[in-house]
Amino acid sequence: MRASQVLLYIASAIAIFLGLMFLIASVYAASRIVVGLALLLGGGLCILWANNIGRSAVRRGKLESAVLSLAKDRGGKLTAAEVSAELGVPVDVAKQVLASLEREGLAYLDFEEIDKEGVEVYRFPGVIKEN
Repeated sequence: MRASQVLLYIASAIAIFLGLMFLIASVYAASRIVVGLALLLGGGLCILWANNIGRSAVRRGKLESAVLSLAKDRGGKLTAAEVSAELGVPVDVAKQVLASLEREGLAYLDFEEIDKEGVEVYRFPGVIKEN
């Protein structure tokens, strides 16, 4: 779990707690209902946001695994267009995943292939197709 998720969960717990306190206090002053409901809504939205952050990280990890598997099947050489076509993701997402794998040191841009083909070609040196 990322630090941002933890902070969002803490913020949501505080907002929900305060919202409940304001709703209880609204017995004595009805104007506190609005503040209490707003805090409850804010806390709920923070929970949704934190869950979305977690899901996107999982999706990114699954995409990276799928790209590595595809690279293994293709002999360690991929383009963003190939990743996009095979995995059914937009080309910009494919480029982001490939760039992420490059930053992690799992792939590199093959400039000789770029000169030949005219598109960015990524090589995966640690991936060898098994027979």
